[in-house]
Amino acid sequence: MLDGTIVLSVCRQVAFAGGRVFARALFLALVICGAGDAFAQASSDRQLSPDKQVFDMINAGRFEAAQDLLDTQSPSKADRLFFSGRVLKVQGHLPEAIDTFRQVLVLDPQYIKARRELGHTMLLAGQYDVAEFQFDELLRIDPNTEEHPAYEHFLNIIGQNKPLGFNAFVALVPSTNINRGTTNATFDTANGVYVINATSKASSGVGKQMGFSGFARRNLSPTSRATLAYSVEGTRYNDSIYNYVTGTVSLSYEKRLESGHWSISPYLRVMQRKDQADYTALGLRFDTLRRVSSKNHIKLSLGHEARRYPDQTYNDGGYTTAVISAGRQITPAFSTTGGLALERGNPQAAHLQYLGYRIFAGVSKSWAGGLNTGVGLSLGARKFSGDFPLTTTPRSDRFAGINFTVSNARFRIKGFSPRLACSYTVNTSNVAFYDYDTTECQATISKNF
Repeated sequence: MLDGTIVLSVCRQVAFAGGRVFARALFLALVICGAGDAFAQASSDRQLSPDKQVFDMINAGRFEAAQDLLDTQSPSKADRLFFSGRVLKVQGHLPEAIDTFRQVLVLDPQYIKARRELGHTMLLAGQYDVAEFQFDELLRIDPNTEEHPAYEHFLNIIGQNKPLGFNAFVALVPSTNINRGTTNATFDTANGVYVINATSKASSGVGKQMGFSGFARRNLSPTSRATLAYSVEGTRYNDSIYNYVTGTVSLSYEKRLESGHWSISPYLRVMQRKDQADYTALGLRFDTLRRVSSKNHIKLSLGHEARRYPDQTYNDGGYTTAVISAGRQITPAFSTTGGLALERGNPQAAHLQYLGYRIFAGVSKSWAGGLNTGVGLSLGARKFSGDFPLTTTPRSDRFAGINFTVSNARFRIKGFSPRLACSYTVNTSNVAFYDYDTTECQATISKNF
């Protein structure tokens, strides 16, 4: 637990650390141990549970006595591994302790205490990126909100010690319909029936994608920070007309609250495409999350951007989105989410102006063995304003899709983590060009630096 036993164990671990780890552990000890006396006093004022007694014995170096007490509790394999991880951590063998706590979570993804210890041990070892991920996950999945201030405190320490971050990835993106082309052969118009050109038909292929992203951040207070973030990614196909590169830079202000957080972010995005659909977007985004109970939260995201197309000025205009969703963490390893997204496109060309909506739902599950899966469903529609060219009615689309993601916490290739995401989307329209379906996957390997 992240109580007095962890606080006091930090001070003990300093004696076992060396080199850079010693310096980091010493700094963390000075930051964290100030609260140790109060935590320790609170612990002594109540009767200790058997698990707490085991932990205190480990912290005192009484490993055999702790093992004997553990054996009286009919421990599972995960419990025994957790015990070993605690011993390794107190002895200062941080890499071995990290591997052991990971093994516990592979056996039992719902073992919250192991995730707490994993995040804390990673923090002591200076592995700030992965420690930050663990504490963010704990804020999301741990129903014990009394522990959340400790997670916030450790995240603040990470923010101070890792002001810069960098990520790189490579991916393969096979698709049955790169250009979202139609399967229809003809287009009925007010002037007759036209044969649809081959360039507007569905084209399949495999894209090769590469990209990187990074950030520079600064804590403005214990509960707020500013972040400058950037990303660049590009995709290449055998048919170069579908190639594109996208770059984004944003500056955000984030405020953490007792029941959630909010952020506001102005951003600039530039896309360059071989099909002459280049554009620049300048926008503003607002995001907020509020925990309404130990297991439930609500999220709201609002965004607006102005786009400029150098070669397609009829697309110039504003684009607005609003997304509200609710999530429930049923167990630490199983969660659900659902919501509604609204969008408005307001380019210069009347026949491209639209209002749209999308409803969505999804579930995610962590399984014994390290497997993580997610499945999502969505459906929606877009209603356009002006009559589509060569017709006497506005365009009207309906769409539906299913997607899934899969990864495995046990699989790492020299620090790179693999992930597979696939989707199937079908779009129906009263304009023949926009009747299509596509199956697409993205097999990604990424790494934080």
